[in-house]
Amino acid sequence: MPPTHPLPLSDRFLAGTPDEYVESLLTFSEDPLFRILCGGIHILDFFTRDSEDEPKDIYRTIMPQDWIGFFARQNINYILDLLLRLPYSEFPTDIPETLDTYIRNVRDHTLQRDFVRREASERAKKRVGFGTEWALNAGMRPKKIHEVEFFAAYLDDLVRDIRTMDETEGGDGVSHVVDYGSGQAYLTRTLAKKYGHDSVGIESRPVNIDGAKTLDKMFDSIADKKLRYKKRTSKEGEVVPDRPVFGTLQYVQTYITDGSLDEVVEAIHDVHVQPAAKPTPAATAECEECVVGTNPEDADALVKDTAALDINGTTGRTKPKSLLLTSLHSCGNLVHHALTAFRTTPAVRAVALIGCCYNLLTEKSGATFKPPFLRAPHPRLITTATSDDPKGFPISSKLTEHRISFNITARSMACQAPSNWTETSSAEFFLRHYYRALLQRLLIDKGVIAADCLEPLIIGSLPKQCYVSFYDYAVAALGKMKMLDQVEFSKEEAEEYVIRFETRRQELEVVWSLMAFSAGVVESVIVVDRWMYLREMGCKKAWVEAAFEHSESPRNFVVVGLR
Repeated sequence: MPPTHPLPLSDRFLAGTPDEYVESLLTFSEDPLFRILCGGIHILDFFTRDSEDEPKDIYRTIMPQDWIGFFARQNINYILDLLLRLPYSEFPTDIPETLDTYIRNVRDHTLQRDFVRREASERAKKRVGFGTEWALNAGMRPKKIHEVEFFAAYLDDLVRDIRTMDETEGGDGVSHVVDYGSGQAYLTRTLAKKYGHDSVGIESRPVNIDGAKTLDKMFDSIADKKLRYKKRTSKEGEVVPDRPVFGTLQYVQTYITDGSLDEVVEAIHDVHVQPAAKPTPAATAECEECVVGTNPEDADALVKDTAALDINGTTGRTKPKSLLLTSLHSCGNLVHHALTAFRTTPAVRAVALIGCCYNLLTEKSGATFKPPFLRAPHPRLITTATSDDPKGFPISSKLTEHRISFNITARSMACQAPSNWTETSSAEFFLRHYYRALLQRLLIDKGVIAADCLEPLIIGSLPKQCYVSFYDYAVAALGKMKMLDQVEFSKEEAEEYVIRFETRRQELEVVWSLMAFSAGVVESVIVVDRWMYLREMGCKKAWVEAAFEHSESPRNFVVVGLR
């Protein structure tokens, strides 16, 4: 059930109320330096403001003078430790007071990501049997396996907690777990095959549903083969348990938009599968199909061998459906759509949602630009920031009335995970950012783009060998953008840029680190907005906590609400 505190707060706010934290969070989010570091600047502009006589870069424009002097005496790895890891008691004595205060404010207002692992249930352990765990994980990378393994266990605990609560309050528990944007159905399949929940995948792309069904068949086939092998090789008198009863798997193809899920609820079959009372010899036949389509007339296609299984019910049930709506890393506004569906669909009993890709969120409350003294408004920012999307961020009335807003740069930085950076990984992307900023200056000097260029030059990823030197990077980047014939420069000229700006390279690294560090507050505001929405709609219980390890998967906050 819910953690002790509905929000994972820092020690500074644990003694107070969640509302006191929210008020302090909103106040800090209006801090002028915070707003500049979160959406007010872009790394591309770092070297574009210099004159022939003196540097006028972003660093000297925005950074307090005493911070500049302090950072100049440190190396970048110590600065990262100072921002992210050092206990307050170990802060250096010469740190500027304003920097000390800023670091504390960012840390204290950032939601805490510590993951507390719950004891695995005995039911979960039993469901893994016959060596089929690897088949359940087919197609997933280690990061995805970690997410699915722990989030599925979390949802299983949540379903059982709701059932326990309903036993005392007269409810019926959760009948189906609905995966909102199921993709290849890794989470949906795990909930059905490992934990025995009747599960439904909502997915807009037919190719994903077809892929999911293929993986379903593969798992069922392997599970049956493992069972037959176990029985064939068992010692005389050894009792080999039958394959666990899996939950049903169904898929509903629909384009996910804001609004009610009543039509989806109607498309969900109420089909429950259980072992027959008297299994026939055919009971060992392979169950090749354990997927129900969206047509109620297809309920008989649940299994090919009806002698092995009893099918109770087809399209109706004596009790109404009660859904747990969940999602694992729903991009952008999808979490908003799921929350709206929760509010407008009576059959949805609870939600447990993990979002990601904050850069894809739309904005609700007006335009947000970079300060004009730093950069002219970008046309893409103008288009997205003035769209006033009523379905966009923020979704809660509280934050809407506060007119909180973050532009795409701030929301993109909120997708960073600086606490997971290592010395090696940070050095690699610092180099990438440095070369990209140098390229922007080179293109301005060559007259290819104007200093106040409003059109983005999107390069994307390049192979590692392109970062051997700035010259190699520039050639590869311009070639990818089909601009190589517009710029003439030599290796020597490229090296001159590196030499000219090398003394200011750490300044760029400091700014990028401060941007990523500060953006933890941006994510906290977005997550709190979703929690506030659940409170405002009158949820019996609503909370936020970590669903898995941040070191394995940075976007690990789950927002939970129960009617």
